[in-house]
Amino acid sequence: MKILLLPAALATAALAFAPTGAFAAAASPAPAIDVRGVDHVGINVPDVNAAARFFHDMFGFVAVTDMEDVPVDAAFKTTFNMHPDAKVKTIRMLRAGDGANIELFQFDAPDSVRDQPHYDDIGSSHIALYADDIDKAVATLRAKGIKVLTDPIRMTQGPAAGNAWVYFITPWGSKMELVSYPNGQAGEAAAGVKLWKAPAKEAGRAPDRATVDSLVKHYVAMLNDPDAASRARAIDTYYTDDTIFNDPEGLIQGKAGLNALVGKLQAANEGFAFRPVGTVTLQNGAVRVPWTFGPASQPKKITGEDILTVVDGKIANTTVFLHGAPH
Repeated sequence: MKILLLPAALATAALAFAPTGAFAAAASPAPAIDVRGVDHVGINVPDVNAAARFFHDMFGFVAVTDMEDVPVDAAFKTTFNMHPDAKVKTIRMLRAGDGANIELFQFDAPDSVRDQPHYDDIGSSHIALYADDIDKAVATLRAKGIKVLTDPIRMTQGPAAGNAWVYFITPWGSKMELVSYPNGQAGEAAAGVKLWKAPAKEAGRAPDRATVDSLVKHYVAMLNDPDAASRARAIDTYYTDDTIFNDPEGLIQGKAGLNALVGKLQAANEGFAFRPVGTVTLQNGAVRVPWTFGPASQPKKITGEDILTVVDGKIANTTVFLHGAPH
């Protein structure tokens, strides 16, 4: 059996892999294909029903689509490099939390290789599942009888510093990974790119009225603030780092983009002001803010409402709705 690199060796190797300016710049040109993200990862398993139960019972993944005894002809098998006598028994798509989906395949192919590939074999791959608390997750795996190869390995040097990871063996023998980096990884700042961030959980608790009232007050003040530096400070305090602002002008992501959008809005509507009207309503983590927008002589020139999603006491998402054309 192959042996994983020791954590110390991994950390040493990581030091030599810090992103350079040239590496970061390579991401700037427009891509040949505008891919939005990873939709799913497909894996072959000996028993789809058993694998789906494992993913559901252990991680809460939910089956969405299912196909049984999928017909494939000889030409298809040749094109997709399948064994001539293979049959596609089951294909099942699982919704896997807030990440990519997982697609399970079960084949009936008498000549197929049943041995698990070595870790360093070409074509060998793995799935990494993100956990907020990796120590708790590992303890649960072990309590359920799942083999975990090591204790969580915590990276403390190089671009992967901040990352904790561990491999475990599924009931059918595949290696999978648990990973966690709640405070990010060091290399993200150097590359200017976030690898991935799990959506924050509110655990079913809505923000309290005092928090909402304070956020709405500062939200309206920020929209009316003509000073970009002052707006930036307010946005930094009251918005999440990856905040999204869904406006009729377009979809804006991030604090800097939001600040620029507000500045553009003010420049195009000199003398206008936002004024909250009616009742600010709260539903779980969503806040509904009705408003008017216009000059002092015509304060209701434009009306609408914003839906704010509050996560951990900050505004994570804003969706702007206009009530028809300006009066």
